[in-house]
Amino acid sequence: MSTIRGVNLGGWFVLEQWMRPELFEGVSGPDETVFCKEKPNAHDVLEAHWNHFITESDIIQLQQQGVNSVRVPVPWWILGDAPYHSALVHLNRLMEWCDRHHLSVLLDLHTTPGCQNGFDNGGVTGQIDWDKNPSYLPLTIERLEFYVKRYHDHPSFWGIEVVNEPHWTIPLSWLQEFYRQSYVAIRKISACAIVFHDGFRPEDDSWKIFFNTHKMTNVFFDLHLYLCFDPKITHLDLHGLSEVAWTQRRELIQSIQQFVPAIIGEWSLGMIPEKTLKGKDYFQQELALRTAFAVQLQAFEEAYGWYFWSYTIWRPTHLGWDFKRLTQRGIIPAKFEKPIE
Repeated sequence: MSTIRGVNLGGWFVLEQWMRPELFEGVSGPDETVFCKEKPNAHDVLEAHWNHFITESDIIQLQQQGVNSVRVPVPWWILGDAPYHSALVHLNRLMEWCDRHHLSVLLDLHTTPGCQNGFDNGGVTGQIDWDKNPSYLPLTIERLEFYVKRYHDHPSFWGIEVVNEPHWTIPLSWLQEFYRQSYVAIRKISACAIVFHDGFRPEDDSWKIFFNTHKMTNVFFDLHLYLCFDPKITHLDLHGLSEVAWTQRRELIQSIQQFVPAIIGEWSLGMIPEKTLKGKDYFQQELALRTAFAVQLQAFEEAYGWYFWSYTIWRPTHLGWDFKRLTQRGIIPAKFEKPIE
């Protein structure tokens, strides 16, 4: 496979309030668990969302732009009670669209039983019990097996990420054992790509030992490299953030690639605008966003590939997270490469 130049289809099969706020009107929390408990006619609302949030025309647009892969967050609960059964229909349809339009698919287990990070994207805000209940690890692997068995022969299926953003408080020894067991289970089914997230500790020496010891094949290491969350850099201006992206993160990618292929599974142009873009007029803000895109991309092209977060944000703000609007505004190039005829 050539270098991955991809986009996340976030907020579709795992809801996040900030990505489509009107869905959560009358709901007391930002995650899908509370949405399904409190939203009147939750099933009907979800069905409408699944039908319209991403369509085949979006996949066509991505293919014409030169995007060659999508990372698709999926929940562990997809086999639970209604309304989740019907989500599989929409996931099946996406796989067909991607096959038709020559995009590969990385499925990403974005939630786990007990929740792996306490974030809205983990399905249960404020709870991190995934590593505390001994039944949760085998249940997680069972759901990974389900996804791989279902799609491993599909032409558009490239691989699976076994968990998204496990919290930095989860011991790496526990996380790496989960990764080892996941790898063994998946390899009994498929030789597909398997992606492991860094647990927010990409520079820990244990990763090199882990990958060198287990000698796994067709595995990738996922780094999420945002400019707006790390308190060590959020005070920086555009020049400082560009230096972080071009120097520090480029060197990190190069060092990791010495022992395992790296993928930047999530990144964006979210840059805390009140600081980074303060005092700039409209034209200067556009230039700043173009600069931030180009500098990050120059660094991330050192990796095996990257996926921008995210394809679409259904709100008038948060431009820096919205690949579709950024493309329409000319901040992201309309063409990455010559599309397949």
